[in-house]
Amino acid sequence: MRPKESQMQAARRWQGLATLGSAVALVAATAAITPGASAAPTVHTCANKTETVQIEDGMGGTRSFKITVKAISTKGVSCAAAYKFIGLMVNNKSTKVPEKYKCASGHFKVPIGYVPEVCTKSGARIQFARQGG
Repeated sequence: MRPKESQMQAARRWQGLATLGSAVALVAATAAITPGASAAPTVHTCANKTETVQIEDGMGGTRSFKITVKAISTKGVSCAAAYKFIGLMVNNKSTKVPEKYKCASGHFKVPIGYVPEVCTKSGARIQFARQGG
């Protein structure tokens, strides 16, 4: 009876080692995946935004003009930050881009009558479509 007992003990020992090895492999795989997932910036699709702009009417006064911005999406920043940036862009009287962003013409699908634009700075991207040509 002794040989069977030692074989059973050996089998239990190997099963325990196999279970422990599987658990270690699972933890290692999770640790390997987690840094990449947490480092990836979050992508948001935001609602349309309407901004009111004051335009000189040529008679010494101003008129209110509403501009709708559509197809807003962000990467690495929140929608609230994008709305703030878009408000600064629309009401900007100078040629400088606010908040140290760099803007260029975008290449994504937008409604007819809108012009796509992408603005980026390190770790952040805001893309939107303004009314235009």
